Amino acid sequence: MILNERILRQAALEAQRSYESYSYSIPHFDAAENYDLFISHSFKDKNLVTGLYHLFSKAGYKVYIDWIDDSNLDRKSVTPDTAAIIKRRIKSSKGAAYIATANSTTSKWCPWELGVSDGMHDRVCILPVMDYSFKGQEYLGLYPYLEYDRVPGQNEFWVYDQQDKTKYATLRGWLKGSKPHYY
Repeated sequence: MILNERILRQAALEAQRSYESYSYSIPHFDAAENYDLFISHSFKDKNLVTGLYHLFSKAGYKVYIDWIDDSNLDRKSVTPDTAAIIKRRIKSSKGAAYIATANSTTSKWCPWELGVSDGMHDRVCILPVMDYSFKGQEYLGLYPYLEYDRVPGQNEFWVYDQQDKTKYATLRGWLKGSKPHYY
């Protein structure tokens, strides 16, 4: 299923009700810290990303979200050091997911993070959170996309080939090098 705002807001409420803390902050950059996915998103979508963080965690993925993992970064005083930290976090991730929302289309950071990720990894995908057209960002059509599915006893993200939607792989397999293929 393609995630939408309603599903992500519901997941954020579920996380809040289960008393999960989103203060897993690492006070200083730890070069040894590794992640499954770097999550490129607009901070304006913080509530949606909180729900997404919860879904990824339930599915067993470790994802990097700047305001959770590096809460010491100051959004009011962005410097080249900020960009260097983000770049190191992208490098310490197996892949990246660009969260496609109306807000990410106006972000200055999201396209930069996507480009840096694409240059470093063979594992970059998009996660459309709504019926999303790529008008003005047609390059997003180059990347596979993520969907989320709940099946009894399992929560999993799936990577789909945008050119041939009958080809897909689990996110876990894709991060290990599997290409989307026919099942």
